[in-house]
Amino acid sequence: MDIESHENKLPQRMLTMKEVASVLNIHPNTVRRWARKRLLKSYSIGPRHYLRFRREDMIDFLDKSKNEVH
Repeated sequence: MDIESHENKLPQRMLTMKEVASVLNIHPNTVRRWARKRLLKSYSIGPRHYLRFRREDMIDFLDKSKNEVH
């Protein structure tokens, strides 16, 4: 197998709360609140339970919220 086939199997890097907040142009506490209310899917990582987010989940969240506005 070549390297490219292995790269396709690797998951994308998960986003931090600050990165999501920056992309959405909102405060990190808003991201935390949405995650707590399960509006935005999050993952608890490591022994300190850092929140991480998948790009796909953020895109789904944006699509759903856009559809609710219209």
